[in-house]
This record gives sequence, C-alpha cells and structure tokens, in this order.
Amino acid sequence: MAILAFPARHLYANNFNNALFSYPVLTNIYLIILLVSFICSLVSFRLHYPFHLKLFSVLIGLAVASEFFAFFGPKIWGYENNMPVYNIYHLFEFCGAAYYFRRIISNKKIRNIIDIFLIGYPVFWAVSIFFIYGIAAWNSNLAVVGGAFIIFLSATYCYRLIISEELISFKTCSEFWIALALIIFYSTMLPITGMFYYLTAHFITLASQLGLYLQVANILMYSLFIYAFLCRILATKK
Repeated sequence: MAILAFPARHLYANNFNNALFSYPVLTNIYLIILLVSFICSLVSFRLHYPFHLKLFSVLIGLAVASEFFAFFGPKIWGYENNMPVYNIYHLFEFCGAAYYFRRIISNKKIRNIIDIFLIGYPVFWAVSIFFIYGIAAWNSNLAVVGGAFIIFLSATYCYRLIISEELISFKTCSEFWIALALIIFYSTMLPITGMFYYLTAHFITLASQLGLYLQVANILMYSLFIYAFLCRILATKK
C-alpha cells in the first residue's frame, strides 16, 4: 500500500481506459493483430532464431497477457480499475526491451548505459509505485521514462546499422523492423501519455480522441512485428 497516494489519479486512470477503449472496432482489430503477432513470433522457437528474437517473442506474449487482464479482466472478474495490470507490465516491458537491445548492440558505452537503466528503472518503478502514486493510480512517468529510453536505443541501433560497413539487407533484417516499430509507437505514445493528465482535466474530448491515434500506433507496431518475424522465412525461401 502506498505511503503517499493521490486518490484523484484513480479518476484519470478510468479516463485513460475510456480513451484507449472508446473505439471498439479499432480495439478489436488491435487485439487481433496483437495475438497474431505473438503467434507469428513463436516461429523464432521452431526455426531456432537467435536468443534475442526468442526473448522478444516472450515480451510480446507478456503484452498479450497484460491486455487480456486489462481488457477482459473487468468483464470476467468484475474489477473496475485495470491500472495495476499496466503498472506491473511497464516493469517487464521496458526492462525486457532494454535487455533485448543489450543483446544486439555491441557498443560498450551503450551497453553500460543499458546496465544503469536495468538497475535504475526497477528502483524508480518501485519508489513511484509503492511510495508516491500507488499501484492502482495513473502514472505517466513510468511510460514516459521507459518509452524515451527505448526510442533512444531503437534510434541508436538503426543508426549503427546504417553506418555499419557490413552489407545488410534491411528487407530481411528482423531487428531493424522491430526497432522501427518501437520508434513509431513510442514516439506516438510519449506526447499522448505525457499530456494525458492535463488533458483529462481540461480537454476530456481531445483526450478521448487521442486514444484513436494510440490504437493506430499499436496496430502499426504489431503489424511490423509480424513482418519482422516472418521476413527471415522469406529470405530462406529465396
């Protein structure tokens, strides 16, 4: 139980859920694409993809589980606030993605920065959850800090891939498409989640409309994940 709590943020948590799921058709498309993305990612185990791609498949599986509890949980078990699901998921989402990039980025300085993040973010998460906002309250700081770091890692990886002297086919480079997808999604997510606390207090209609863009970004990201895991198959058939 949080020592310092902000009860009003529970209201913003509900507003966030309403905005995110206020477009049922788009939400259903997103959930289907998410599930298909996870199923396609399982090919990494069957075809013996590198460990980092298997790890990313597990991260997509965690996303499927989190959305199941967040979207269907209230209907099945009757709880009203699903923010604990997202708050817990953030820890695995960002630390898992950071470790994924640590496996594919060879630069020692970047790896050291990732190591600092892997130690610091769980501490930041724990302090934010247990001593400031609480597990059930809306907390955009977790997403903003983690999302900004993943954009940095994704952009760094793409840059180093582009300047690399090694001949690389971007068409069949799974890691490139994953990084591109992460940049697209988190670049959309950051301004939305960063402003959402303010928007729900003053521009509730606009906040709801922004949920549309977030779902579109979700669909695009997981669609690119599907291609990322299948493009290697296309390469082997040629």
